[in-house]
Amino acid sequence: MEQAEKLGFKERNVLGFKMGVKQGIDIFFALSSVAYYVSMAFSSLQSQTSSSSSHSSGKIKPKMAYRLLKGSYQAKKENRSMLPKDVFHMKCFLCAGTDSQMYKPVLEKLWGKRPHEIFAGTEPTCIASENWSRNGMYFFPDACFYEFMPIEEAKHFSKDHTYQPRTYLMDEVIPHEEYELVVTVFKGGAFARYMTKDRYRCIATHDSEDHIQLPRFTYVDRSLDIIDIAGFTRISEKTIEDVIKMSKLDIIEWVALKEYDDFRPYMHLIIEMSESSICQDAVLKKILKEHLQIYFTYFDSDYEDLQTMLGIDPLKITVVRCHTFHLYHQLHNEKLPKMNPSKHHIQDLLALSQAKRGEASCI
Repeated sequence: MEQAEKLGFKERNVLGFKMGVKQGIDIFFALSSVAYYVSMAFSSLQSQTSSSSSHSSGKIKPKMAYRLLKGSYQAKKENRSMLPKDVFHMKCFLCAGTDSQMYKPVLEKLWGKRPHEIFAGTEPTCIASENWSRNGMYFFPDACFYEFMPIEEAKHFSKDHTYQPRTYLMDEVIPHEEYELVVTVFKGGAFARYMTKDRYRCIATHDSEDHIQLPRFTYVDRSLDIIDIAGFTRISEKTIEDVIKMSKLDIIEWVALKEYDDFRPYMHLIIEMSESSICQDAVLKKILKEHLQIYFTYFDSDYEDLQTMLGIDPLKITVVRCHTFHLYHQLHNEKLPKMNPSKHHIQDLLALSQAKRGEASCI
C-alpha cells in the first residue's frame, strides 16, 4: 500500500499487472474501460515483465513461467499476439461502470471468461449484481427501497420541477422499458426518494431457466442530461457552457451527445459558428478541438485521463453551416435539447446543414 500510494493511477495498473504476470491472478475487479485498456496492453506489459527483474514485482513463479511459454507457443502457432486468456485462469472476473455492456463481449474474448457485472454508487452503495448466468442484474433487497421512474417522466420532471413524476415499484416494471432509478437508503440519511441519475432497462420480470421470480435489469447509462465517458468523466450542460464561455470561441449554438466508435464512447459536439468565423473546415475543426480540450481538462481533470490512461479520444466535433439551428427551430417549432437529443433529431439537423450547402455556407 505504501508503494501504491506514491504511484499514479496508470503506474499502479502497470505495476500490478506485472506482478500478476509473475505471481498469477485469481481475482480481477476493475472498471470495464480500465480492464479493456490493461487487456489490450497485455503484450507490451508481458515483454516488459520478461526483461525486468524489479524487486517490487517479485520473482516469477514456475507455474507462471510455464503458462507464459505455453501461451507464447500457442499465439505463434495461431499467428496472433498473446492474450490474457493464454496465461491467466482466474477464479473471478468482476467489472463495473458505465459502458460495461459494450466492453464485456470483447473482455470475454480476451480473457476467456465472461465478466461478472455489479453496480454500486456513492449514495446507494453496492445495490445490484448478476447471478451465475451473467445475463442481467438483480437488485439487493436489503440495501435500498427502489422506485423506477419511466424515462419520459424523468424528461418531464427535468423541464418542470413542479411536476410530480410517476414512479413504479419492483412488481410493476415492464420488460424492455427504460427507467431512471430512485432510491431510499435503508440506513437513513439524506437519500430519501433520491434520483440517482442512473438509467436501467428491464430485461424480464422473471427467469424461468434459473427459476428466479424477480425482475432483472441491464445498466444503460447516466441520465440524458449527463455525458459519462467510460466511467471517468461526467460532462453536464453547465460544464460545456463554461468551457465555451472561457474559450472565447464564436460558438453561437451547440448540442452534445454520447456516441460510440466501435464500442469506445466519445462526446460528439455539434456546433454552429458565427458568420465572422469563416475559415477552412479542417483548420476550424482542429482549432476548435485544441481549444476545447484545453478547457475541458481545466474544468475536469479526469477528462485528460481518458487520453493518457485509456487511449480514448473523448471529443469529436462537427461544424454545421450558419443558420442551421435557426432553420431547424422554424421547421420543427421547437428547440433541440442541449444534451443527448435523439438520433432522429440529429439526423434532421445534419441533413439541413448539408442541403444546399453551397448557399449561405460558413465553411
